[in-house]
Formats: sequence, structure tokens, C-alpha cells
Amino acid sequence: MINILLVTHGDLGKELLKSSELIIGKVENAESISFYQGESFETLLAKVERIIENLSDDELIVFTDMYGGSPYNAVNRAMKNRNFYHITGINFPLFIDIAISRDTYSLKEIAEKIIKNGKKSIVFVNEKFLTD
Repeated sequence: MINILLVTHGDLGKELLKSSELIIGKVENAESISFYQGESFETLLAKVERIIENLSDDELIVFTDMYGGSPYNAVNRAMKNRNFYHITGINFPLFIDIAISRDTYSLKEIAEKIIKNGKKSIVFVNEKFLTD
């Protein structure tokens, strides 16, 4: 099974895990790291490094909440000499998609699927109703 690690500002990652359980049940092999205001980048990096060491990086996909933020930068630094996938811009529909399909697809296929489906998960509702 592909391992999932969420690294986010505040409790976003924890809440994605918790909320997804309302829809799909317990999400196995998934962990979250929260980055809080006042916490140092070095502390965050140490947490990321420690958890990645405990997970198989051959079967690991790491999600961060936003391009260029501290979680993103910590994961990028941890990527050195490792073999996991890193995707940024995680949201609730994408997380559920990943959690339910990671036994069916390879790591590369999941990454491609997420990028493709990410564009579909953002909808301008006003415009949609005007055209339907």
C-alpha cells in the first residue's frame, strides 16, 4: 500500500484525514505533520525527516498545502537522495481520491491522476449554473 504523508500549515492535514473518515472510513498508512505559528522551520524539517525515515520512501506520496510555503520547503529539502513523490495544493476531493485509489494504481499513476483530477475539483459554481 502506498503511504501518505500530509504536511500542512496548522491542522489542515489532520482535519483532511479526520473529515475523510466520515466519507470513506479509516485511512490506513496515512500521517500528518502540522506546522504552527511560532514554530521554527528547523523543527518542522526535523519532524518531516523523522517521519519519512519511518515510512518506505519507495511507496510514499507527500502532500503539502501550498507551493512555496514552509511545509513545501521542508518536504523539498527532505527529498534529497530519496525516492518519494511530492505534490502540493492538496484539497479534500483530491485527498479522498488518493486514499481510495492507492491500492489500485502505481505511485506514478496516482500522481498523474491527481494532477488531472485536481483541475476538475475546482468549480466556479455560479458559472456552472448559468451554463447548465
